[in-house]
Parts: sequence; C-alpha cells; structure tokens
Amino acid sequence: MATQTNDKSVDAVDVVVIGAGAGGMAAAALLVKYGYRTLLVEAEPQVGGRASTVQIEGFRVNTGAQVFELGGANKALFDEVGVPIRARRQPKPLVLRLGRLDLPVMSGPTGLLINKLLIPVVGGAALRFGVFRPAEGLTVEQWLDRSHAPNRLRKLARNLTSAMFAAEPRDVCATLFFDYLTKKGGMNPYGAHPEGAIGPWHDLARYIERAGGTIWLDSRVTGIGVGPDGRADGVTVLREDGAVAVTTRTVVSNVGPVATGKLVPAEAWPAGYVRKLEAENYPGTLITVNFATDEPIARLKTLVFFGFTDRLAYASYMSGPSPALAPYGRHLYCATSTPHPASSGFDVAGEVEMLKRETLEQFPEFAHAQILSIAVCTGDWPGQRAIPGRDWSNDTPVDNIWNVGDGARPWMGAGQSGCVESARLAVDAIRELHPVER
Repeated sequence: MATQTNDKSVDAVDVVVIGAGAGGMAAAALLVKYGYRTLLVEAEPQVGGRASTVQIEGFRVNTGAQVFELGGANKALFDEVGVPIRARRQPKPLVLRLGRLDLPVMSGPTGLLINKLLIPVVGGAALRFGVFRPAEGLTVEQWLDRSHAPNRLRKLARNLTSAMFAAEPRDVCATLFFDYLTKKGGMNPYGAHPEGAIGPWHDLARYIERAGGTIWLDSRVTGIGVGPDGRADGVTVLREDGAVAVTTRTVVSNVGPVATGKLVPAEAWPAGYVRKLEAENYPGTLITVNFATDEPIARLKTLVFFGFTDRLAYASYMSGPSPALAPYGRHLYCATSTPHPASSGFDVAGEVEMLKRETLEQFPEFAHAQILSIAVCTGDWPGQRAIPGRDWSNDTPVDNIWNVGDGARPWMGAGQSGCVESARLAVDAIRELHPVER
C-alpha cells in the first residue's frame, strides 16, 4: 500500500498531480518514469478514486469500478513502467443475460464469433463504406427511434449505455456508441485483482514511490497559484497539521475540469470560463448495492450484463475471483444501475428501490442478503464526471495546467483505460512543452 509522507519536506517539484484516480495515477507514474519530480496529492486515505476498495464490516468493497481492463491503454502503461498486472482473467469473463439465456460475450464460441467475426466485419464495413454507422448528430435514443427499434432492443441499449457510460441512450452520441462497440480488437479482456479494484493502483503507487515520486494521502489541494506570467506556479495543500505551499512548474488535475477551474483565481481564466464549464457539465450516475450472502448465488458466478431489465444493468460475484474480499465462508456481490434521468434530478429513494426490486427478481437469494452499502455516485463524486462524448479537452487556457481522467478523455475513451489514455496525452504534451530542467 502507498504510504503517506507526513513531513513537509517537499516544497518544490516539477509537477503536482491532483487526485489519485486512474488518470492521476497514470500521469504520476509516467512523469516519474520520464524524470519529473512529481508530487501526487489525494484527499482520500487511499489511492484509486472510484477504482478503489474500502473496508465495510469485514468485507473489502469496491468504490465504483469492478473490473480492470488487461489490454489497451492499461497494459501499455503497466508495461512501460515495468509493473506486472496482477489482475487475472476469469475463465468466463462476461455473460449477457437475455431473459433465461446466458450468452458468453468474451469467451467460448459466441465470444469468438462476436470479437473475431461480427465486430471486425461491422466495424470494417462502417469504416470502408459508411454502412451501419449512424448519422452524425444523433443520440442513441434518436437512432433507435429512426430505426423503429423494438422495446427489448431499447432496453438492451439502455443497459449497455448504463454499464459502459453511466448514462442513458438519450445522453450518448450514437456514433460514439457504435464506434466503441465496433472498435478494432473488439472488447478488451478484463481481470480481477486479489486486492479488489484498488489492487492495480496500489501496485502502481509502489512504483511511483520507488522511482522517486511522492504521494500525500489525506491531503487536499485548496488552491492553484498563478504568477504574473499567467502560468501556474504553485499549489496550496491542506494536510492534517496545516497548510503547505508547494512550488511547481506544471499542474495535472484529476478532479474534473469544473473543480480544477474553481481552484484557480478567477482572474487567471478567460472571462466566463468556469461558468461555461459548469453550463456544459454533464456527469453520469451509477447506483450500486453491495451485498453479501452465506451461500453462493447459483445464477451469479461471474460478471453479468442484463439485456431486458428496466434498471439493473449488471451484477457481479466479486469474491469469486478474489476470495480475500470476503471473510471465510461469505460471498460478496454487487448490482448496479443508472437512474432516470442519468445526470441529475432523479428520485434517489425510488431508483434505489427499483434496483433492489430487480436484483431480487433476478436473484431470489437477495431476500436474505446482508446489504453492506448502497453507493449513489452523483453530485461531487459522480459515476463519471463527463458522459463519454461530452469530455472537455486535456489542455486549459493556462498553458501549464492539464486535466486528466473521466472529464478529459479522448473520443471512445471510457472506463479506467480512457482515463489512462487522457493521462498519456497530457504527459506527452508536458514533455514537449515543458521538458525536464536539470
């Protein structure tokens, strides 16, 4: 586990990274790799953000993300810094439940058909001939309307946008949805870490500290200073024993563009910049019920996506691949939904009850389960700070302040891998514009 540095010896660094979610962790690891003196500041007592794990009544419960992508941007990051990915792929990694039918999506004959034949053919035809791909400017909901899609297909689309984007079809750009589902290489395999969602980021935190970086936990950045030249020149960090001023040449923020904007003096931004960010703020929401049983649930042996439910998007057997997450003889599960509307203004109590009711319909064992927590990821800590397709740019009007994470991902960037992609874009720009000075 990453250790908190309790002294105030760090007073000048090359880069301050604010927030130890996937984007901030990736940025800090790459910056240390390339020789930047890096301070990573995290308000929580552990790294990982919404890909972390906390203790609840003897169980280790994930704070948001339930799986870790083993390929793509995640693999490239861990390979580059030389940290083994200890998450392990499951024998049957993902099942799509269509009524009583379970369809393996990433394994077996159907997984082979989907990922090696269907996705390449459809995606290739769209790229070469423009067929299948929806028209620009449509949401998924509008695309389904134009296609006169049946109700069951609409439910499937809603559950997919919920599981992948913490959103509803009316929130998601149809071309992004199509491009994401038909991207080259198909769906990346994912794995479960023995320590839960926090595991890969614990491993990366150890690398950051071994390589000379510093991590401050239980510490909150309260302001970013901007000098007369219009560039960020320091941050103020509130720690247990008081405020600390840290001089820096560059700031990378993983707390979302809106929160980043509010850390900077208003006069340093163009007029109306923060108001514009707030007006264009379009976060997604996830509601998760974490629960435990004495006996395993017969029809929940892996990660299950649901096709025809109204709210329940996915459920997972968390302690199956990671037994250490539950006390001996107990079994840890989660069930997740996205409310209506997805971004704000929903009935919290009503949505939670809908999720619990559908979980019970799918799994009668839920009637006797111990509910460990009900996490409603919204407000200041949403399921995603920007629904994919509505992300802001990495760069900001202050040329040495960069945003990373789930508010500044590239097109088709989603999940932890999208956050890692955003970190790489920011680090590449920093290396070009603000090279290491020694």
